[in-house]
Amino acid sequence: MRTGPYCAACGQKAAALNPTIADFLHDLAHELLHVDGKIFRSVQLLLTRPGFLTLEQFAGRRAHYVSPIRLYLTFSIVFFAVLQFVPNDLHVEITSRDAVDPLLLQQRTQEAIVAVNEVTHVWAPRVMFLLVPVLGAFVMLSRRRSGYNYPQHLYFALHVHSAWFFAFTVGSLARLVQAPYARNTIGALMVLYAGVYLWFAFRRAYAVTLLGALWRTEVIGVAYWLVVLATLFAIWLPPVVAISKTV
Repeated sequence: MRTGPYCAACGQKAAALNPTIADFLHDLAHELLHVDGKIFRSVQLLLTRPGFLTLEQFAGRRAHYVSPIRLYLTFSIVFFAVLQFVPNDLHVEITSRDAVDPLLLQQRTQEAIVAVNEVTHVWAPRVMFLLVPVLGAFVMLSRRRSGYNYPQHLYFALHVHSAWFFAFTVGSLARLVQAPYARNTIGALMVLYAGVYLWFAFRRAYAVTLLGALWRTEVIGVAYWLVVLATLFAIWLPPVVAISKTV
């Protein structure tokens, strides 16, 4: 039985069985943007108040914000989509000690670059998602007596990654800027933002001093990005080695 736009028994909103394009676009906008402004409020707080959303998550105040995993997926999808269309700084060069036709070396180098880019676009998003728990583990080790369990540290890691992906996206878009000084300045500012963000987010979420948060996040950041670089190197190396063997 239905009274008004909602079913009195299950609460489901009435909808046409054969929806129009307008109905579909309305549902899509509602799901992606949450017409109540939840996503805009969450993004603003995420980027301007490091650690605040994590504290809210710790306190169980989740109704007014987008979930950490949804924020992560949104920002990571945007970043890897942008990465498809901007020039990259990847440098791959295949050389040989033997006398080899330079044109062949150039051809193999181009093939290696294409292969590495393909691997990056396919595997890097999956690798980064799988490495989120690593950051959460490092944070947990540094705050063993915080009273929080591992999933709560994962909330922190997801929020931090979301902000980092925002910085990476802006830094990637900066490559489209023609002026080298402006491009390099934007890139440097985004690196600085990512580092400072981790510092302030850790301080707010775990209620430690600025100095205490600084040395902990330096250790965590260096350890984590060494793991990231080692993992990315591990997925980049096989295609380059396979192509270099054909020289």
